[in-house]
Amino acid sequence: MPEPEPLRDDLAAAVAARRDLGPDYDDAVLESFLARLDQAVTARVDAQVAERTATASTDRGAGGRQLALGIVSVVLGVPVTAIATSNADGLGALAVSWAGIAAVNAAHAWTVRRNHWPATHDRARGLRDHG
Repeated sequence: MPEPEPLRDDLAAAVAARRDLGPDYDDAVLESFLARLDQAVTARVDAQVAERTATASTDRGAGGRQLALGIVSVVLGVPVTAIATSNADGLGALAVSWAGIAAVNAAHAWTVRRNHWPATHDRARGLRDHG
């Protein structure tokens, strides 16, 4: 992975300063560069932790919504079953009603997995985004 431009510029400036100032200032030039390097690493780690925390909370929220949709579907399916079977063609209406409920749940699950699967799958395999 290529080094970020600002850090490369800092290193070039530190090397140039060392040449200009001579060996008497080696420690000061090195400490200054290491402080900037530490700041860059800290900022990068903080950004990665924030990204992972946001992804984890989104994943938990999606699971909760899926569970809520499943519970609501079953609760609403009971009266739909009673209404569907009270009509003349009860079995056909029952099949259509539950097929609709199942389709809504499947569509929601598919959308959640499509939006969250790559990140979850990569984390499970230990892969990280190096971009």
